Amino acid sequence: MALIRRAETVDYIIDLARTRMPDGVSLDDLSVLSGFKDQGEEASHAPRIYFGTRTHKQVSQLIDELRRKTPYRLRTAVLGSRAQTCIHGRAKKAAASGESVDDMCRTLREDDNCGPFRAYRKIIGHKKLARRGELEIWDLEDLVTLGRKNMACPYFASRDMAGTAELVFCPYNYILDPAVRKAAGINLDHNVVILDEAHNIENAARDAGSFEVTDSQLSVLAFECAKLIGDQHVHDGELLTTGGGVILLEEHRVLRTFAETLSNWLQRDSNTYEYRDFETETSVWPKPDCPVSLVLQRLALTPEVVARIKSAFSKIDEQNSSARSQASQNKSMGLPAEEQQQLSAGALRIVESLLRVLDHVANGSKYASDFRMAIIRSPNPELRDQAAAKKRKRYSVGPQQIPPFVNTLAFWCMNPGVVFNEIAQQSRSIVLTSGTLSPLDSYASELQVDFASTLEANHVIDPARFLALSIECGPSGSPLEAKYRTTDQLSFQDDMGEAIASIAARCPDGMLVFAPSYALLNKLLARWEVTGHLAEINVHKEVFIEPQGGGSKDQFDKLLAAYRDHLQRSSDTLQPLQRGALMFAVYRGKVSEGIDFSDYYCRTVVNIGIPYPAFKDVKVVLKREYNDAYSNPSVHERVLLNGSKWYDIQAFRAINQALGRCLRHKNDWGAIIMLEARFTHPRNIDRLSKWVRSHMRVFHGFNAARQQLESFYNERIQDDAALGTLIDDAVITLEE
Repeated sequence: MALIRRAETVDYIIDLARTRMPDGVSLDDLSVLSGFKDQGEEASHAPRIYFGTRTHKQVSQLIDELRRKTPYRLRTAVLGSRAQTCIHGRAKKAAASGESVDDMCRTLREDDNCGPFRAYRKIIGHKKLARRGELEIWDLEDLVTLGRKNMACPYFASRDMAGTAELVFCPYNYILDPAVRKAAGINLDHNVVILDEAHNIENAARDAGSFEVTDSQLSVLAFECAKLIGDQHVHDGELLTTGGGVILLEEHRVLRTFAETLSNWLQRDSNTYEYRDFETETSVWPKPDCPVSLVLQRLALTPEVVARIKSAFSKIDEQNSSARSQASQNKSMGLPAEEQQQLSAGALRIVESLLRVLDHVANGSKYASDFRMAIIRSPNPELRDQAAAKKRKRYSVGPQQIPPFVNTLAFWCMNPGVVFNEIAQQSRSIVLTSGTLSPLDSYASELQVDFASTLEANHVIDPARFLALSIECGPSGSPLEAKYRTTDQLSFQDDMGEAIASIAARCPDGMLVFAPSYALLNKLLARWEVTGHLAEINVHKEVFIEPQGGGSKDQFDKLLAAYRDHLQRSSDTLQPLQRGALMFAVYRGKVSEGIDFSDYYCRTVVNIGIPYPAFKDVKVVLKREYNDAYSNPSVHERVLLNGSKWYDIQAFRAINQALGRCLRHKNDWGAIIMLEARFTHPRNIDRLSKWVRSHMRVFHGFNAARQQLESFYNERIQDDAALGTLIDDAVITLEE
């Protein structure tokens, strides 16, 4: 690629704007570009683009779009974990039994027992990946398939290719999480970051800045250190492990003491908890009489001690890197590899992450007030999970008895800007994109970034091809208001069931119904089974229910495949099926996030209630309090939305994300129905995505809305029938 000079690009856009305004460029954009020109800045290298989205499945969708719908071809790469890409049999068995694939990978390579690793360059030079090759634009699954055929490692091949790629795809936690970013070798300096599905970016950035560790994980870290210390012996004046490698005795003692101190504190019976939610208890700092710095001081984690821990970790990490480099060099020279006993990758990550958050919460840190420190005591899930209990017996490093509680140390980041501001400082440009970014109010204040340009666009679909309805009352006249005090009323449950059954009887093909929680969804389904509404729905639709938490990946994939298979028909007909399918799901669940239900896979989205976050959830309470504290412009330079506004925005973003599951391309069509009385108020309609709110039709009674809906369905079905006839006629003409 030729040297890219920013000045040349800016000159071109400014010159073009003299005759016509370029698409997507505003007067404010021109002002920003003129400022760049005045600075006379230029790039010394072609910037690399890091394109992040929420999941690997969405990465696959992006790559498919790039392949099929654009002529644009450039060097691409996809980053994934070892668990997703490793093809070595022993590592895959390790993953299936709950062991760390990362640690098994390292062991296999150090013992020179990984043939795919030695051959990974076969993939890099493969003709299928070359320019104009069959896989010029490749996905992770393509690389894994190619790796299996050539017995070459996809993981190290993808890492290598990312170093020379012009466009790198990855889940966006690879970009947001500092530890993952470092491990993946991502360098943001002067490069471009695009984050798709960015409606979740605030929460994702807060999660990336936070860290939690359990007492059992700390015990494993202490055990590993103790084992290395216990295995040491003196030989020719050096401390060696039984494996023969040099051990940094004092440094491992420091890490063991660090882990034991925290673990013992978490397990104290004298700990008190001010928050209680069912069987989980939580205590949070700072408290009025006890700042976080005082807690750390009582744990002997003074700045001087933390500095010693950092030094010990740095020396151990440096020695491990040096040992791996030496082992690699020995192998290349045909010399025997010297076995080096080391802490596991998981143990090292725990220490690194703890040191990172301790830096942030330290007295005097600019981010000290942006964190909350907590200890959490909850029932041990292994007591109910036999599979987890068996796994503990196989891999436990301590007593075999299952402890009754899990004790967790948490450092919760309240400010997503802690993570995001660092990314903004390093990168050349950041673009946030999503079909459902509304409401936009909080992004700049929460992320601590001034966005030079914002755009809220209309949908590509002709408004005549979709119908948006808000319905206040059910068929019997009961208000459809899914609030805590009303959802237990049988009149609400029955009218909601009657309304959904009526819509299901008229809606062609696929239909999605979203509820605010599994608790409400299960309550409604149980009632409808008694009243017969569920059986009535089942007459017209095969019913599918999203499992709580989405279930395992395999479970969810099978559920989704069964739903799609039921709706599948031969490609030469546009007519709806006699009996469609309906999926009950929850906001923020897997069904609502990033899955494409285009065309007949979803002709209607029905929304029940407003999915506010759990009001008494400890992290929600703390975040609301934090935002309230920073909402006064006369006190703070950085002003946030107050806690109530932040709380509202979380609910409406979840709704907007669910609304986007249908209407996926310009020729698609469908209906969006809000079975919620609160969406008859303009204040709530205004918080929906622009393309919905400007076309929302409000109905106070159900019957008038049903007639409007039925008319819309019939019109669209007739249009599809006419289009199908035109297609058939065209095919016959071509055959003749």
